[in-house]
Amino acid sequence: MNKFLTAGVAVAVVLSGLAFFGIEDGLDGRDGRDGRTGAQVGPDHYDTQYFQAGAVFGGKVATSSGEDATVTVDARVIDQDLSYVSYTPNIDQTITTQASTSAPFRNLKVGESFSQLFYNASTSASATITFAAGTGIDLQEDEGETVVLNGLEVARLTYVKKADTDIIMWVEAGQVGD
Repeated sequence: MNKFLTAGVAVAVVLSGLAFFGIEDGLDGRDGRDGRTGAQVGPDHYDTQYFQAGAVFGGKVATSSGEDATVTVDARVIDQDLSYVSYTPNIDQTITTQASTSAPFRNLKVGESFSQLFYNASTSASATITFAAGTGIDLQEDEGETVVLNGLEVARLTYVKKADTDIIMWVEAGQVGD
């Protein structure tokens, strides 16, 4: 009887270990030795997350418009919680970001980032948006590209904290394709 009980406990320990550390499922080539431990408690995640069914990010939208030739936008437009900004310039506009020491940048840790899609909602080709850098912002663009957004075009703006007070603002401007 003691042998059966010991064998049962051993089998239970092995099976619970496999459940905790994972076993190869044959679908993605992972064998359970990659450190995945299942669900995590709390808002902070310290391991790579695997979303087998996909994920949706963002969902908050801001709309705005401008009349002046130069505008400094604030945290109502550039915000970590806004994934999409629809902006309608009524004339050619230069939009300058707030300083790197302002919200939402001041709470980022070095290496942290967030992105937004910024849409020029003007139907007029003569109403462009030119992105400009505020104090402490390092404005970057793809090689051979531009920081000018024509009407009906969209850009992905990615903000990365590179030092205690400096932010990289990466502009990836698209163009109307249809």
